[in-house]
Amino acid sequence: MMASEELTVETLVRERGRELDLTVVAGESGLGNKIRTPELTRPGLAFAGFFDVFSYDRIQILGNTEMSYLRSLDPTDRAARLERTLSYRIPCMLVTNNNEIPSDFLEKASAAGIPILRTSLLTTRLVSLLIGFLDRYFAPVLNIHADLLDVYGMGALIMGSSGVGKSECALELVERGHRLVADDIVILRRISKEEIVGRSSELLKYHMEIRGLGILNIERLFGVASVVDEKRVDLVVQLERWNEGVEYERLGIDDKFYPLLDVEIPMYTIPVQPGRNNSIMVEMAALTQRLKNRGDNQARQMEDRLTHLMNQASNNP
Repeated sequence: MMASEELTVETLVRERGRELDLTVVAGESGLGNKIRTPELTRPGLAFAGFFDVFSYDRIQILGNTEMSYLRSLDPTDRAARLERTLSYRIPCMLVTNNNEIPSDFLEKASAAGIPILRTSLLTTRLVSLLIGFLDRYFAPVLNIHADLLDVYGMGALIMGSSGVGKSECALELVERGHRLVADDIVILRRISKEEIVGRSSELLKYHMEIRGLGILNIERLFGVASVVDEKRVDLVVQLERWNEGVEYERLGIDDKFYPLLDVEIPMYTIPVQPGRNNSIMVEMAALTQRLKNRGDNQARQMEDRLTHLMNQASNNP
């Protein structure tokens, strides 16, 4: 597992400045300050002089309440409270609703190297968008050697040893109308207890490496509808070379799972040998898992019917 890259205020402004309508109004020297947690804080109690539980290491959100309170203070009193609050190593402060910011606040923030960002968004809207971005940014990350595709709406992670045919299988799936997310290296993030999403690196995005052909740009070859930036991982398809000594699944009654970032993902093992169409096998795995997600397990239903018929036969000799 690898940790997410450190997030700075400058990165936040660069990557989400347009979406969040962010403008840096003070403290430009602190744009390199690091944001170390996805949690947010509203510093109203700190402005009132209570610091026993001040979570200063988080982004501070200042809405109508906080800004109205600051503007209501006597300038001398406000200066003292701001100096105390800004003495902490705060990554940045974010003022919502295009609130008017007192000039002494801007001056003291600049002197302390704490960026003040302003947005026109309502506080609730800003917090919703910001938490979504931060949760993904700080989610546990894993890079794996695999291919990820959107197959019939299901995120199919194709794994297997080098040379087993993962990329060739993925290419045929794209040719059959499915969408490529990532080839060779898949970046996985766990964004909730039960959900993992995958994407490609920016360098390899929309590209595939096929032995004998080289690097292919899938978007250019098949069109924009053949690729997707990110996809939830719904199943793992393990390709492995056919081994005569292995008893492969024939009925599909027992569910198998593959652990990824502490999430159990449904897994299907497909033995590879000449003459087998692996892309169709992946399609069937995706369709089968889609039915299972709806509570429709065809193999178990068949087993139940056979058991019922056998019980009827034994009761009526």
